[in-house]
Amino acid sequence: MFKRPVIGVPFNYDESWIGGTYYIKNLISSLNEVADSEKPDIWIISHSKESFDFISGSTGYPRLNWVKPANIANIDGGISRRTKFLSWLTPRFFKNQMRFDLVFPYPIDTRMQQTACWIPDFQDKRLPDFFNADELAARDAQHRQYFQNYKHLVFSSEAVKADFNEFFPEANVNQYVVRFATFENRSVEKSKAEVLQRYGLPETFFYCPNQFWIHKNHEVVIDAVCLLKKRGVDVTVVFSGKEHDHRAPDHTSRLKSKVEMLGVTDNIRFLGFIPRDDQMVIFEAATCVVQPSLFEGWSTVIEDAKSVSQYVIASAIPANIEQAQKNIDFFEPYDAERLSKLLEKYSQVEPQREELNYKEAQVEFANSFMRLVSSVKATNSKN
Repeated sequence: MFKRPVIGVPFNYDESWIGGTYYIKNLISSLNEVADSEKPDIWIISHSKESFDFISGSTGYPRLNWVKPANIANIDGGISRRTKFLSWLTPRFFKNQMRFDLVFPYPIDTRMQQTACWIPDFQDKRLPDFFNADELAARDAQHRQYFQNYKHLVFSSEAVKADFNEFFPEANVNQYVVRFATFENRSVEKSKAEVLQRYGLPETFFYCPNQFWIHKNHEVVIDAVCLLKKRGVDVTVVFSGKEHDHRAPDHTSRLKSKVEMLGVTDNIRFLGFIPRDDQMVIFEAATCVVQPSLFEGWSTVIEDAKSVSQYVIASAIPANIEQAQKNIDFFEPYDAERLSKLLEKYSQVEPQREELNYKEAQVEFANSFMRLVSSVKATNSKN
């Protein structure tokens, strides 16, 4: 007789790492693609009901439950803490009995060997200059704690998996690649014209919706726009995203100062953090989406673009290349000249978009996650 899997998902809504918040929302949304008779029971483990309400309201998943960490109890103390700059939720006190077939994406106790730990990327290894010594040590310790205490690690791309095996060749752990997809409903209430007017956007523009972290590489976009300006070519690039990076608190202000200094204030728009449904209207309205990041594990921006068959101009980094083969052009991350030529090209000639069947990616996200659930259950049943 089939027994529904019971999955515990530690989660706290956090706009400081909105990509992580969207990851959980998209994961739960993907499970709507699973047959009703096989849908797992999901328990959102959070201190606040607001976090549960966000997941419930944004996913509509029917088998969703909420539990406070204080009410879970096959564990009582040895909790693995995520460092404060990575933290979503650190369960600390557990009192009552609950049984999970899988805990994902973060651990809540080393005795729970049904845990699968998600490692988004190894930016700290590839771009160590963007972190201080304490952050580097904490990230390394966290990753080691994962593979030394748990049997299952999950990566969002083959690129991240390859990095893991390069940096931690001694690790003896089950490894899985679960590529995520996005789930965003297109608003029928908001018209393209209304949204563009509200943000003061022209009919033709490029959209770069990356959070303002230093590795997101907004600077190369500004340099490319400046090169075009010098050649007498005017384009508009729109930035949106939370304008803060704890590693470099003055990063956004420096970017804005550079825009003023280079005389491209009419060409670069800063929208800040905007509602998700507005963002998706802008995704579709843009000429192209620009994803210039220096490093990614798997880009939500590219997935959002794929979901509406939008064309992308992206940095030629391993994860981006793995992620998209259609509707995309690449440039080397520091090559402002190449980027400027692509912006100029598509400001004059509409990119040729191929309609994508994005449902396939959404279904595969659900299926690959359910394969993870089955594998973890099978491994634990042998022990």
